[in-house]
Amino acid sequence: MNEFELIKRIFSQVQARYRLPDDVEKGIGDDASVMALSAGARLVSCIDTLVQGRHFSADWDEINKLAFQIGYKAVAVNVSDIAAMGATPHSILLALALPERLATETWLTNFAKGLFHACQLFDVTLIGGDTTRSENLVLSVSAQGLLAASTPAVYRSGAQVGDKVYVSGTLGDAAYALQHPNSSQGLELAHRLHMPTPRITLGAALTQIGATAMIDISDGLYQDLGHICEQSAVGMRIDLEQLPTSQPLASVDLSERLLCQLAGGDDYELAFTLPANIEPPIDSSNTPVTCIGEVIALSEADTVKGLPPKLFYQGQPVTPTHPNPFATWPTLTGYQHFAG
Repeated sequence: MNEFELIKRIFSQVQARYRLPDDVEKGIGDDASVMALSAGARLVSCIDTLVQGRHFSADWDEINKLAFQIGYKAVAVNVSDIAAMGATPHSILLALALPERLATETWLTNFAKGLFHACQLFDVTLIGGDTTRSENLVLSVSAQGLLAASTPAVYRSGAQVGDKVYVSGTLGDAAYALQHPNSSQGLELAHRLHMPTPRITLGAALTQIGATAMIDISDGLYQDLGHICEQSAVGMRIDLEQLPTSQPLASVDLSERLLCQLAGGDDYELAFTLPANIEPPIDSSNTPVTCIGEVIALSEADTVKGLPPKLFYQGQPVTPTHPNPFATWPTLTGYQHFAG
């Protein structure tokens, strides 16, 4: 199967089951896509790359089993970035570097079904892309979203002292499933790893009520909140006992659970800040939201702008010299895409 057969026999056929939105004038099949933008609309764009052996299993048997889920997740992780800006997802572009052993009708069809299933769920359209041969599977998806002229984007840089810190959903599930795939809890939480749910309606609702900063949790809560601290030049106090926990993860040893929740990544939940006098929205999908702390001022002794969040457990600070509830101070740097 060559590149053009792949586009015609797999992606074009699967996409034909779905109607293109009216504002997409040209999608798959030409040198570039064309879409119409309403007056005053702003385009929001992002891109993520998923690499075999780094972002998902290097094992070929696992990749064969997870074709649908890989296609789905490639879309979901990008849509999550669009949601974190408060934008409405619109379309995606796919660059697929494909090993010869995966260039089969079965694998590609299942992959395409997962990709288009996500597109349908999140109301986005595949409008083009590129394919090439590679030794390992590499996927790059670029996503586009739209913001109306009257809708403010929510950046990482707007958190203010006194704001409350919130997260959506539950934390740590995907990390535990990745680390313990064959345990009873890991099996129960596998869907959180392979098929995350980007919080689109919540992100859009937060733009309307005055959220001051927002980020999607992809690399670990502690690291991602640190980006808000750095760009907003503030500190944060996070209460560990407030971290929202799913029922399967609640049965895991406390220190291991907290490490998954703080540094595991792959949650694709939203972390955001709101002024203390504003209650978080109840979005149409009834996404649960939990207050986990507050934004605090940097002390005069803090010479570095935006120090990492300060952790507290049962009212006491968690520090390298007093690490309770951990036996020793853990590594909380989160996922490092460029390490190694």
